[in-house]
Formats: sequence, structure tokens, C-alpha cells
Amino acid sequence: EEDSGTDSEYDESGKSRGEMQYMYFKAEPYAADEGSGEGHKWLMVHVDKRITLAAFKQHLEPFVGVLSSHFKVFRVYASNQEFESVRLNETLSSFSDDNKITIRLGRALKKGEYRVKVYQLLVNEQEPCKFLLDAVFAKGMTVRQSKEELIPQLREQCGLELSIDRFRLRKKTWKNPGTVFLDYHIYEEDINISSNWEVFLEVLDGVEKMKSMSQLAVLSRRWKPSEMKLDPFQEVVLESSSVDELREKLSEISGIPLDDIEFAKGRGTFPCDISVLDIHQDLDWNPKVSTLNVWPLYICDDGAVIFYRDKTEELMELTDEQKKKKKKKKK
Repeated sequence: EEDSGTDSEYDESGKSRGEMQYMYFKAEPYAADEGSGEGHKWLMVHVDKRITLAAFKQHLEPFVGVLSSHFKVFRVYASNQEFESVRLNETLSSFSDDNKITIRLGRALKKGEYRVKVYQLLVNEQEPCKFLLDAVFAKGMTVRQSKEELIPQLREQCGLELSIDRFRLRKKTWKNPGTVFLDYHIYEEDINISSNWEVFLEVLDGVEKMKSMSQLAVLSRRWKPSEMKLDPFQEVVLESSSVDELREKLSEISGIPLDDIEFAKGRGTFPCDISVLDIHQDLDWNPKVSTLNVWPLYICDDGAVIFYRDKTEELMELTDEQKKKKKKKKK
């Protein structure tokens, strides 16, 4: 059975795993080099590499000042990247001399729990991906339960005052927003979680329109060729993958007559930036398909970017000087 990669601090009999081992351990205060982590306490630790992480953490308790379940162990690599060590029954056999470890206060993961990085999705900001906080989600927890747990953390750590029905969580793949997680979805049943998982939190302007997995949420952006400008993103929620429905919804939000709607899929990573000098000709406008989930669109998940325009709107003619300014100006 797969789980989060964490193990309980205790065995089946209720005894601490750490207490079952008697391996060599010696720790003493250590004066670090000047400039290497001022304000930090340093220890030089000599330990038998056959010791488990659980026992190692218990030996550190007197030095950290809290129980082993209330601090986390991070292994520091040469690039200064840190990765949390969570498998309590694994030994330190992969460690070598002079390895560095960082100890951070905070509840250690229990079996079936995952540490999750939560980022805010800000579709109309210059930087649409903003880190908020680290949270803990558990196998069997519903999305709504995880949102309930996030609310006080968001208030205290980020100054965000949110009600549970005014934000959503969704899949994050690098900077790309993906599947909208529905409140009744269950982690590890409907949604797969991995270690070092990341999700987007998105604040909603109104009530959540996504109620079913059969719906599709795309991000639309109107291109105005007569003004040489792009409007802000607007979400469009579809009941199907029908191109006709997409065109109808785009007509509704823009006021463009249905027969005059043309659309194209954005390219690259969100927000699919493209120069206003290129967008009118370079995108594949009005692909000859009846559904969104086929070539050349392949829109099968939430978060796809759709540009659209009024086909009767003429392209502004620019002077060479205006073109130079547009090239310098970020879209």
C-alpha cells in the first residue's frame, strides 16, 4: 500500500520506535564559520549510521527542546537545497561525513500526511504565481476539510480573510493552473498527492461555478486588434467540450455576435504571453473542429488559455515608431 512516505513515531504495540534502538550518538555545541547562519545554534553530531531517523530525532530532543514529533529534519545538499527527511524507519546509511542537517520547529508528518506548498493564482497580475504557505493534507481528507484548515492559517500567516466558499484549490504544474478540485473530492482517492506537492489557491469573485467533473473551466482573453491590446483574463465554465458552447459563452461575456467570434488556443506556459504584434497572425485562429479535446486543441483539463476576437474588427495600422514601442512594452 502506498502512502505519503511517512511512518508513525510509534510501533504497533505503542512503543516509541526510537526507544527500541541503542546506537552510538554524541552531540556537542559547535562554532560555525563566520557568516554561516547567524542566529542559528549549531551541533556537531557523531552517530552510528545504522540508527533510524526516529531514534536520531529522539536523541536530538534535549538539544532542540521539544518532542521529536514537534520538529522536522531537513537534509541539506551541496546546492543548499533542503529536503525533508520523513521516513522514520529508514536509517542514516545514505549520509556521509560533513553532511549538514537543518532542524525546524513544526509538527512532523504522521503516516498518510503530506506537506503541501500553497501558491496563490493571480491570473491578471504580472507575476501570477505567489507563494503563500506550507500546509499539511492527509490521505482520506476531503478538499473542503483542507480548505477549512487553511482558513485560519491564511489569516494569521498571509493576512488573507477568506470564507470557505470564496476560494478554490486546483492542480499546479509548474506555473500552469490545472484541474479545479471540487469540495467533495478526497485526497488519494480522487486526487493523487506526492511528496513536495504544490497546489494553487484561487480567490473567487463570486460563487463557485465548478460543481462537476464533467465541466471545463478555461481562461479566456479578448484580443482587440483595432486597439492593439489584450483585455484581462475572464474564466469561462463550460458544461461540455463543445466548440459551439465555447463560442456561445464568449459571445455572452463580450457582446460580440456569435457568428463573428473567432478563437485560438494560447501557446506555452501560463499566461501564454504573446506579442501584440504577432497575436493577430501567428496563432491558429478558428480551428476546424467541433470539440475542444481533439487535435490541434487537445483541451482536456481546466486552465487552458483561449484568446478570442471579433472577426469584423480591423487591425490597427502602426507606424514604425509605434511598432518599436510595442516591442519594448511588455504585453
